[in-house]
Amino acid sequence: MEHVLTITEVKKQENILYLKPIEDWPETEWEKLEDGGRMLADSDALTLVYVLESVEAFVQLRMPKQVWPRLKEAHDQELDIILEGPSDIRLDQFQREMAYILDNVPGNGNYGTAMVEAVEEAFQL
Repeated sequence: MEHVLTITEVKKQENILYLKPIEDWPETEWEKLEDGGRMLADSDALTLVYVLESVEAFVQLRMPKQVWPRLKEAHDQELDIILEGPSDIRLDQFQREMAYILDNVPGNGNYGTAMVEAVEEAFQL
């Protein structure tokens, strides 16, 4: 089973960027989540997707284009990334995965023209 958490609120405190999902999850389910260490691109929705895992499911942490400027800032400043919830989840592989996406999407027609242009514009590549 696959679930979705959507990020529309992002805040920076000191050297940390906090991602806050709009969905509420029961604490018992939240406690099972771990950093999945993978980022994907959803070209149709112009969304970056970071994978979280639990024993029962994969969870998509969906970050639409509107939050990309903050992701760029976090990437440029090498901020730690934390998913805010009933208990915080440190996303240790987020920066590595962001670098991978930013190396692969620009100029790569496999992602579709709209996605390539959106990433190039938002991340000034």
